Amino acid sequence: MMTRISLATGAVSFACVLGLLRASALAQIYIGAQAGWTGLPYQTDTIEGLGPVAVQFNAGFNVGGRGGYQLGPWRFEEEYSYRRNNVAEYDAVGGSTNGVSGNRHSNSVMTNVLYDLATAWPVTPHIGVGIGAMNVFDGLKVASRGLVFNDSSWQFGYQAIAGLRYEINPVLALDLDYRYLATTESTFRIPNTGLHYQTGANTNNFVASLTYRFGALPIDSPPMPEPRAP
Repeated sequence: MMTRISLATGAVSFACVLGLLRASALAQIYIGAQAGWTGLPYQTDTIEGLGPVAVQFNAGFNVGGRGGYQLGPWRFEEEYSYRRNNVAEYDAVGGSTNGVSGNRHSNSVMTNVLYDLATAWPVTPHIGVGIGAMNVFDGLKVASRGLVFNDSSWQFGYQAIAGLRYEINPVLALDLDYRYLATTESTFRIPNTGLHYQTGANTNNFVASLTYRFGALPIDSPPMPEPRAP
C-alpha cells in the first residue's frame, strides 16, 4: 500500500516538474509599444470655499511602452504611458464660459499582472490588474482671467485590464485592450489665491499594442531531427 502511495506521489511530483520545465521553456522576455484613445469622463473639481465646479474634457489619446516576462499563461510587466485630454467646457455656476483653454494630462508607471485564458481560437482573451504611480497635471486658462490652474501631483494609480491577443507569428503579437485607469484624489493649488481644489483622474482607455518576444518558439514546434551517422 505504501509503495503505491509513494509511486503515486512520485508521479504527481514528476508531472509538476515537467509542467514547470515546460513553462520555463516557454518563458519569454518581451517589449511592446502601444497607443490608443482616452476618455476622461465628466469631472467635478471641488474648490475650497466655492464648492463643486464641473469641467468637461474632449476625447484624448494615450501612448506608451511596456516590457515584461511571460511565463506560460502569466505575464508580468512594467508599463509607462502618457495620456492627454483637452478642456472642452468650463461650466461656472450653471453657464459656459468662452475663451477657455487647458488640459489634464498624466504620466503613469504601472506594474501589471496579466493572465491569458486558453482557448481553441486564434484570438486569446486576457485579463489583468495593475498598480503604480501617476503624475497628474492640470492646466486651465480663461481669457478674461488669465491662468486659473497650473499644478501637478503624484498619486497612487490602479487599473483593470481586459483584452484580446492575436498571435501574428512566434515573435509578434497584437493586443487590443480596454484599460480603466484611476488614481486617488489629487489636490492642486490655485495660483495667487492660497486656495486648493480636489479632483480625480479616472480614465477609460482603448489601447492597441504590438509586442515583440525575444527567443520565442512555437508552443507546438516539432523536435529537431537527430543527426545521422556518416
